[in-house]
Amino acid sequence: MSTDLGHYGDLARFAVTDDLKQRFHISDDWHFAIPKLVEWRDCDAFAHVNHTAYLTWYESLRNLYFETLGHPRHAMDVPGPVMKHLETDYLRGLAYHTPVCVTGRVVSMRNTSLVMTYATWDADGCCNSSTQLFVMVVNQTGEKAPIPAALRAAIIALDDPETA
Repeated sequence: MSTDLGHYGDLARFAVTDDLKQRFHISDDWHFAIPKLVEWRDCDAFAHVNHTAYLTWYESLRNLYFETLGHPRHAMDVPGPVMKHLETDYLRGLAYHTPVCVTGRVVSMRNTSLVMTYATWDADGCCNSSTQLFVMVVNQTGEKAPIPAALRAAIIALDDPETA
């Protein structure tokens, strides 16, 4: 991972540090993370994290990921990621007030699309993972568009995904 991303934002704030790797057993191939506590609103009537909470956490991470890499926040005239497909594996349940770390990375990119993977980790390791395919769309017109060059370069510098 290159740490010289210049004007793209404060990546250090979201870095997977050695402390996070040790506390949550996160592997070395993750670079972007948000540590958090499971909140009451994340839980359902059975007192465990509802399946939809993970997807909300991943959405929040994705927005911060793009913004930190310098992509405009929800701009109508700039290509933004629109989800086309997702798969999620629920490996273990989580309870209220559990410390977790949510990670995300781009694993592959084409001209107008990218695949991100996510994971949620607790003290025992990975408890949820997800793979999501996005197409870049200009919201104003609904047309597919290429991933902007500056964003593409920042993603490559951070995650070194497969590219086509």
